[in-house]
Amino acid sequence: MDARGGALLAHLAAMLRALAQVGFLNKPLQGALLLAGLAVISPWSAAGALLGAALAVLLGRVVFAQSEIEWAAGLGAYDAALLGLFWAAPLSRGGAPAWLFALALIACLGLRRPLRRLALVLGLPPLAPAALLVTWISIGVFAAFGANFWEFARPPSPSAEELALGAALIVVAMLLKNLRATLAALLAAAAAALAAAALGRDPLSLDTAGLWAFTVAPALFGGVATLLPHSRLGWQVGLVAALIAAALWAVWPLATLMQGLAPLMAPFFLGLWFSVVVVLGRERALYLDPELHQAARLIIAARGAGGTLALTGAGMSTASGIADYTAGAWLDPGVPLASYGYNAFIGDAGSRSLYWDACARFRDASDRAQPNPAHHALAGLRAAGWVRAVVTQNVDGLDRRAGVADLVELHGHIDAVHCLLCGQPAPWPEAGAWWRQVALCGGCGGLLKPAVIAFGEGLPPDAWRRADSAATACAAVLVVGTQLAVSSAANLVARARAHGAHCIFVSTGVIALPVYAGDRILALPAERALPALARYLGVATAGTR
Repeated sequence: MDARGGALLAHLAAMLRALAQVGFLNKPLQGALLLAGLAVISPWSAAGALLGAALAVLLGRVVFAQSEIEWAAGLGAYDAALLGLFWAAPLSRGGAPAWLFALALIACLGLRRPLRRLALVLGLPPLAPAALLVTWISIGVFAAFGANFWEFARPPSPSAEELALGAALIVVAMLLKNLRATLAALLAAAAAALAAAALGRDPLSLDTAGLWAFTVAPALFGGVATLLPHSRLGWQVGLVAALIAAALWAVWPLATLMQGLAPLMAPFFLGLWFSVVVVLGRERALYLDPELHQAARLIIAARGAGGTLALTGAGMSTASGIADYTAGAWLDPGVPLASYGYNAFIGDAGSRSLYWDACARFRDASDRAQPNPAHHALAGLRAAGWVRAVVTQNVDGLDRRAGVADLVELHGHIDAVHCLLCGQPAPWPEAGAWWRQVALCGGCGGLLKPAVIAFGEGLPPDAWRRADSAATACAAVLVVGTQLAVSSAANLVARARAHGAHCIFVSTGVIALPVYAGDRILALPAERALPALARYLGVATAGTR
């Protein structure tokens, strides 16, 4: 295929994705089915949506500086497609009203960017407020000139068979996105229609259809299938949104400020926004982040395979006030780094005492520290089975104190002391005792040493065996708070990747390994990312709010 053909297909796919966005869908096939369903029920509504999407796709990158990702996904044309759907009646009349649509479209696309930016600042899904505002303004302009915005040249009058066919096409598009969300949306729509009938309203009238078809059903479906997929949070947001939206739709005609203002999809939008704020709280922007959704999806998929291995580093404990053990914060700045190495510990009494001093300072800080939300979230993920094994580079013991089961401490544990000759554990000496006499094993007389890995010291064989076994068996690696600059951690990731595992990196720093297709990055502190990930997966922990 030549470049012109490829560009044409790209424009067509973007246009169909924009149409799909109208129904909270995202695939070209879904957009085509939605368009076909609209065309059967109301041809001019379909034509308006198609015209709006097509013009927005043509103008999006050139005139309105949409990013390539935004343009290709059809996100930049969502408002325009919805505007075209609302403009069905004026477009059916042709002439001047149809030409006014071009002005309305330009206004809609111009408003879209600042309104989208405002929504993102507020941590809300952008939706399509620009289409609503421009449509309301259009209705007012038509009324000012004595014209009825909603008057069709020939009102659509689909037969029962056409209504059934159109609805079936739309439902098929929804089913391709999410089966359970579709069934729930259909049940909610039916319940809303029955409630309207019980109140003496015709459930099949265009006005009442605004309740079940354009308010309740999309609120529930959008929350479950699109905004928060694969999560109980989606069901919570969708159900609350549907209830709030239905209530807003019911009181809309009674509100003084709304007199004469068609609700359109405003109750749905407002209901969804209110629900997001109420259910998700202050971290709502994080819960709505597609990168979090993809990370959760990797963990969900891994659970049915080899499970997820969590590999943690110093960033896990930063919020607890613990600096990286190897970063030098615990070392005497006037002492060469080599004096803290393993060989110096073995061969030089002064270096040995300096090492004990550094470990004692770190131990005191670790004893004062408390597990932070990241530790509690990891413990919850491990207990719930989302994480099958946890390997930590940290020696502070906070993971264990938070309740992480079967923890593999790759670099040891600061609270422990062992004999370098016989390997037997021993209690920590009194503070400073190592300056007065050499700390020796009471059993064999060998040197005692804090059970943390010094520079140049080998890893504990049992810890490495367990870590390597977990890495080769897992289907995903959750890398938290480490840049993987230490060879042992990097080797574990390489071993996991060699067996087909994808990685989820939770880090605010530069990652020392390449990031491959299929990997995900949460560029957030561990104390924010892990509680959000745990809650998204339905795990309630002490660190989840």
